[in-house]
Amino acid sequence: MLLFKEIELSDYETIAPLLADETEQSCENTFVNLLIWQKTYQMMWAMEDGQLVIKNGEGAETAFALPYGDDFEKGFALIREYTGETYPDVWSPDGERFRRFRERLGEHYVIAEERDAFDYLYRQRDLAELAGKKYHGKRNHLHSFDKKYEWHFEPICEQNTEAVLRCAERWYTENGDRMDQTLAEEQRGVTTMLMNREKLGVRGGAIFVGQEVAAFTLGSPVNDSVFDIHIEKSLPEYEEGYTVINYEFAKTLVDYPLINREDDMGIEGLRKAKLSYHPVLLLPKYFCRAKEKP
Repeated sequence: MLLFKEIELSDYETIAPLLADETEQSCENTFVNLLIWQKTYQMMWAMEDGQLVIKNGEGAETAFALPYGDDFEKGFALIREYTGETYPDVWSPDGERFRRFRERLGEHYVIAEERDAFDYLYRQRDLAELAGKKYHGKRNHLHSFDKKYEWHFEPICEQNTEAVLRCAERWYTENGDRMDQTLAEEQRGVTTMLMNREKLGVRGGAIFVGQEVAAFTLGSPVNDSVFDIHIEKSLPEYEEGYTVINYEFAKTLVDYPLINREDDMGIEGLRKAKLSYHPVLLLPKYFCRAKEKP
């Protein structure tokens, strides 16, 4: 029987290798996201016979990620045993595991797209070059920033971590009027990533104006082909800061053909901003509920 527990930093070596599937592209295939957002989404994990199972929610709201491991049938059987249901609720991004699930079990489920949770994927080259007419406005933002400030970009490292932490503290303080559980978890996540960069495989970059960090970003690999951006922040007085940090950090990700900038949560302004960078793929995600629930 599966025994679920909270996700801890020390679980990285156990969980991360099973998530790094080259057939998957979702931000949900990163240990960092599981660690940071586990309380918000009530996520827990269990391992049995080499099969990793992740669940979120409680009671009637419980849903399961499709199992990770080398034996889909064994993994799904473990979920069935745990729930006592033949067709437990499933949450999944598109990918090889979902296609396997749909082929074998799809006829028993109502499968609904969750548009607000779709991931936005971009070619690294597009974000790093901003070439062509469609990125004309973005290039204007870069030129405007150049004219206003003496600035430079630095990869985040031990020597500048404290400066990035100060920027983060200021950003979250200035946004205190909308601080909720999600934003509080995000702030703690920033600290966790910065203080455990090497262990978690986190990379980041910062824009300095003088001695002050004006904008920063943090991310980690989904696999060898996709890099996921977890956090991107710019202080409000630096109007073009988001464009600059996006562009400068993308130039460092030459080993990854694709960059995942996660979902838009159904926020109109965020959706508009993400679409303005012309994603090469909107990665679908699905909630799957049995057609006949007991």
